[in-house]
Amino acid sequence: MNSQTIILPKLHQSQIEVQTNPARFKVVCAGRRWGKGVLGIGEAVRRAAAGQHCWWIAPSFASAAFQAGWRVLEFYAANLPGAQLHLQRRTLDMPGGGWVQFKTAEEADSLRGESIDFAVIDEAAHIRDLQNIWELCLRPCLLDRKGEAWFISTPAGHNFFHNLFQRAKNVDPGWASFQFPSTANPYLDAQELQEIGRDMPVLVKRQEIDAEFVQLAGALFKRDQVRILETEPAGVRWVRSWDLAFTTKTTSDYTAGLRVGIMEDGTVVIADVVRGRWEWPQAVRTVATTATADGVTVQQGVEVVGAQVGAIQTLLSDTMLAGLTFIPLPVHADKITRALPVIARCEQGKLAIVRGSWNKEFLDELASFPESKHDDQVDALSASMVMLSQKTGGWGAAEVEKFTSANPWFQQQQPTLDRERERQPFRLPMPGRNFSGPTNPLARMGAWTPRRWK
Repeated sequence: MNSQTIILPKLHQSQIEVQTNPARFKVVCAGRRWGKGVLGIGEAVRRAAAGQHCWWIAPSFASAAFQAGWRVLEFYAANLPGAQLHLQRRTLDMPGGGWVQFKTAEEADSLRGESIDFAVIDEAAHIRDLQNIWELCLRPCLLDRKGEAWFISTPAGHNFFHNLFQRAKNVDPGWASFQFPSTANPYLDAQELQEIGRDMPVLVKRQEIDAEFVQLAGALFKRDQVRILETEPAGVRWVRSWDLAFTTKTTSDYTAGLRVGIMEDGTVVIADVVRGRWEWPQAVRTVATTATADGVTVQQGVEVVGAQVGAIQTLLSDTMLAGLTFIPLPVHADKITRALPVIARCEQGKLAIVRGSWNKEFLDELASFPESKHDDQVDALSASMVMLSQKTGGWGAAEVEKFTSANPWFQQQQPTLDRERERQPFRLPMPGRNFSGPTNPLARMGAWTPRRWK
């Protein structure tokens, strides 16, 4: 077999320290922009070129770990003679039989059965069921080939990633741990690092930039800083943002829609929460029914992550909703970064909620963020801040088409979304409309009312 020379990006000194360490299992705790992705993907490509079978595992398909990592792999593929990139399988095949496949931790069972030589678990601290995924799925996959694994992540509290870090730190044979702040990357601008540190709460900076294991739960949002109003304030511009989850599993995320506004003194007010677990038809129907109840003056924002783009396409295509305003909300940052504007308001005593039966669940989630089991309400609140900072006016079908056509992932997923709508066709139920006909698939589901907290 002919030898092949592969030129990978130049690593800085702390990256070289990780790469050259002989440990079989490595736990790398590093600050933002330290270079975790470049190091991990570069190592996977190098091993695949030598014939090894490698996995790159991200928390979810929509996560930056997956999307940005895939773009890095595309760059490598374009510069590797004989390499073949398969978009559908998310795999890079090398001429010698080795490969790199991108996977997600969303479904643990999808990580069973394969025999691999090397696995990189990116943003491992942000994988909810990391312990079970490692012990029940990934570790057995490394058995027959005596494979290796790297856990690389910015820390996120004292979770299983922290346990692995301590295990490696306590001289467990075959394990090694590393901890590097963002400043260990010599290619980052020192002045910029100082400025971003001033823009963050102290504990957030210690976690995100200094790569320290800190306990953020209860530190970012404090209950006693949230004011409770007896009535909705007058003269406020309201928006409602939606974080959608199409499932009814009791362990899964919720669909949540928060109606939020800003008072004249800058206080952010949450006036209403709609929250529940619903499959596709009910979740989209909830948005439509709630938007109608809110009225034409309340903009509705829907995060366009994964299948959620199909929801806003469906809403915009219904002529009965033509008078309402829907805005797609792309997600470009992690949960903590998106929540920073709300955290700042809370610290200033400018976060308030209108008294209602939903208050306790909302405050419980807020106080335990970002280490709570569910964060759908905080995500929706963060998205509402984006909406309130934008000019008024919504997107129509043409704008959504322009947005989705510019994103290759949406083009790839469009046939799947179309099949889903064909499989479960429906018209959105509106007041005064009859949906009792035998051809209507919702007629079999019976009467339904969204769970509205008042």
